[in-house]
Amino acid sequence: MADTVKALVLAGGGAKGSYQVGVYKALRELGWRPDIITGASVGSLNGILFTLDKADEAEQLWLSLDDRDVIALPEGRSADEVRRFVLDTFRGGGLALTPLGEVIRSIVDEGAVRRAPVRYGLVMTRMEDLQSVHCPIDAIPEGRLWEYMLASSACFPALRPQEIDGVKYIDGGWRDNMPLDLAAQMGAAELLGVDIEGIGVTRPNDTGLPTRILKSHWDLGPILDFDGVRAKRNIALGYQDTMRAFGRYGGTAYALQPDTDGFATRFIAGYLAALDRMAARVPTLLLTESLARQTAGYPAPFSADPTAVTRAAMAPLELAAERLDTPPDTPYTPRALAEALLARAAESEHEPAQRFAALFVPEAEWEEAPAVAAAAVAAAEPGAFVTALAAEAAKQTL
Repeated sequence: MADTVKALVLAGGGAKGSYQVGVYKALRELGWRPDIITGASVGSLNGILFTLDKADEAEQLWLSLDDRDVIALPEGRSADEVRRFVLDTFRGGGLALTPLGEVIRSIVDEGAVRRAPVRYGLVMTRMEDLQSVHCPIDAIPEGRLWEYMLASSACFPALRPQEIDGVKYIDGGWRDNMPLDLAAQMGAAELLGVDIEGIGVTRPNDTGLPTRILKSHWDLGPILDFDGVRAKRNIALGYQDTMRAFGRYGGTAYALQPDTDGFATRFIAGYLAALDRMAARVPTLLLTESLARQTAGYPAPFSADPTAVTRAAMAPLELAAERLDTPPDTPYTPRALAEALLARAAESEHEPAQRFAALFVPEAEWEEAPAVAAAAVAAAEPGAFVTALAAEAAKQTL
């Protein structure tokens, strides 16, 4: 029986595209090899490198890119002068993509792309009628691949349209930012999409094919701000999210390694016990806790599925860690995340629980009025309440 034809589909999103490098590195490590790669905008640029299996080159490119490697900016000007230049250029039709074109020419061997065992395709948008144009590699005239890649990446009105045979084209993401349909048309039977929240239209997935979409919990930064430090962080996040999606890590926002010492189980038992004690006196705190998690995109901190215990049990701790700016670009054991959270809390001006002290007192010292007042503050700032409760539970568990 033949192997399933797998497609990697890379969405557009400008400078956020560094995230996709981390995804590809993880896929390669996992042994998940695409047979087809399609992309829009920056996804088409990353896709060409992945088609050639140039993960290391892609990473080095992203770590070294700055704005002048992508768009034509004036040299030796002040920040105010550059801003005025950019504004005037937008009004005149957009910035030139000439530097990016040279970068592409320097790293892409079109012949190698056409000979590669991975089939490549991109989308661009015809400017005159805003129709999406699907371009599998065999539909692109030989010797002109770089023109089509520039067209797919021409994020109008910030960047100039690319003219091909007298027709102007703009960013493929304007009409099809995640070209799942193109991958299906090229013969894919299984789809893995990487969404980096670019500008444009992400069409509903009507392929009917098994599909998995990777998307970061974290803000990947501005679309047109190319920065090596941010790229390094985004590459790490893409790697970790892919490993999580394939079951190598737990967690929701953080990459959680196996809970080898039972810390997660003890933590969530203490967390839920404390929440139950408080809710027995002020029932609205249950809604406050639930609202905090739902708003921030975290699951309920319990599960009937034992395989989900790490992700579920750590949800309150992850939320608290995020609120205290605990770095997400490195894996943690549950215990290590708790330690990192408490270290961040110790650096802050006030202990997280200080504002809710009336809710944490022993039963013998309980006073209704201060507790109700603290619960009202918690209702106004549910994330702060969960941060306080998680930090206290972490202290008791460590």
